[in-house]
Amino acid sequence: MRKRWILGGGALALAFAVAYLGSPFLAIRDLKAAALSGEADRIEKKVDFPAVRESFKSQANAAMIANMKNDPEMADNPFAGLGIMLAPVIVDKMVDAYVTPDGLAAIIKNGRLAEPGAESDKRAENIEYSSHYTDLDRFRVDIRSKEVEKTPVGLLFERRGLFSWKLVRLYLPIDELTNEPAS
Repeated sequence: MRKRWILGGGALALAFAVAYLGSPFLAIRDLKAAALSGEADRIEKKVDFPAVRESFKSQANAAMIANMKNDPEMADNPFAGLGIMLAPVIVDKMVDAYVTPDGLAAIIKNGRLAEPGAESDKRAENIEYSSHYTDLDRFRVDIRSKEVEKTPVGLLFERRGLFSWKLVRLYLPIDELTNEPAS
């Protein structure tokens, strides 16, 4: 009798561990399926849009300011300082246009930043997804086109409760943000 209790408890602990550690894979599979089928409602449930927008804004602002500072034409331009001051306003509008259910679906389908509402120019078999835990409560997915050698787009998911996950951050390649070719 006691042996059954121990085996039952062990089986229960193993089932919990598998569900706990496997839950991000299910969340990612669900987000990918929603993106590929264009189901905006399902995408909205899987994404913390305010957190994603803020992460995208900080990356885009940094890239835009670095691009402006490194542009030789801007060095002698008396309006360069004004451009740097207005950059956050421009970035805010751009982020609001891109970080939508349709915009995220385009990123997941194409493996890169794409115009919202643009048709996918890649077939699903040309996109490669890799994933790993960054810590126990964060999980990262990298999306890369097999056709182009460049830095992948990263999606960071965060655990919300025991078994649910939400997308909280985008990692976009700097060449996507500055329109420069990847090195």
